[in-house]
Amino acid sequence: MITNSHKYFYIAGAGGFDFQLSTKIIFGEGSARRLSGEVQQRGKSAVLIVTSRGMSERSSLKGILTDLGGAGIRVNVFSSTPPEPSVEDVAKCIEFAMQAKPDLVVGIGGGSAMDVAKKTALEIGAPKIMIPTTAGSGSEVTYNSVLMVEGRKKSFSDIKLAADAAIVDPDLLTTMPPSVMVCSAMDAMAHAVESYGARKGNNITRALALEAYLLTRDNIGSALSGEAEGRRGIAMGSLMAGMALTGTGTTLGHALAYPLSNRGMTHGQSLAIVLPYLLKINRFDADHADELKSFRRKYCAIPEIAWEISEMAAEVAVDQRHLANNPVDVTLQEIIDIYTGIQKEA
Repeated sequence: MITNSHKYFYIAGAGGFDFQLSTKIIFGEGSARRLSGEVQQRGKSAVLIVTSRGMSERSSLKGILTDLGGAGIRVNVFSSTPPEPSVEDVAKCIEFAMQAKPDLVVGIGGGSAMDVAKKTALEIGAPKIMIPTTAGSGSEVTYNSVLMVEGRKKSFSDIKLAADAAIVDPDLLTTMPPSVMVCSAMDAMAHAVESYGARKGNNITRALALEAYLLTRDNIGSALSGEAEGRRGIAMGSLMAGMALTGTGTTLGHALAYPLSNRGMTHGQSLAIVLPYLLKINRFDADHADELKSFRRKYCAIPEIAWEISEMAAEVAVDQRHLANNPVDVTLQEIIDIYTGIQKEA
């Protein structure tokens, strides 16, 4: 069955599906201060916090550390997670963990910090709690850890990578610069669009994905203006998009984004840049694509990269893991045209 409404397109599946969520979700303003209680509830007393250097200086993390210390919980902080972490960065974190001997791992930050935290926790056999400080990756509830391997993006997927708990506190978004907020939100929107149209999708994932897209699209403006309701909307949108992805996997958007990330863009930037093109080619809210592109240009400039368009398009064309899950077939020429359009924007 093909569903082709005015705004949203997908190919319906045969009817049967598997859908599993393994993560306790705690949502709301101020909820990050519940971390110590969650650690104690699990009978743990030694925590490794995995975060970025920038996050380590923020007052929100200092408040969390104060709470943990007040509860008698021993804490070590690994704050060397870079924006686009590699398997080597995970190895450094594991080495740090072996010295610290934690009995629980906490990832605090964007997708990069959480991906390193999840992979580290899996390798050392520790439970894990994720606390996002951006609204984009959805990594707090996915089964994936996306890392660089020999200079290229690779997604490690395993149900054991799922966090035991995700604490989503919209107040933590207040420290995001506008450019990061917009790129992150458009990252979440790309997740929602991909999940909605995915051939592996089902009624549950499509409901989550559509609401995630609308929440993020309709609240990014007010979030940029500093409104609490806007932050709450994009935080929930990112969370729901991540939940949807657990049942669908990703599609064309990630196939297009990986060659950009492999050439120096951050993952969030790359998905924000391809999102308007994804809307059009996948026939999802296509009327909004040009407006979204204009909005993105104000906040997320396209960085300089080596524009090897034929080579990049060839990388996408052989990425059947993503393309086979996309609701529409794409030709090599269409892929070339997308990269050509993006290059003209740069």
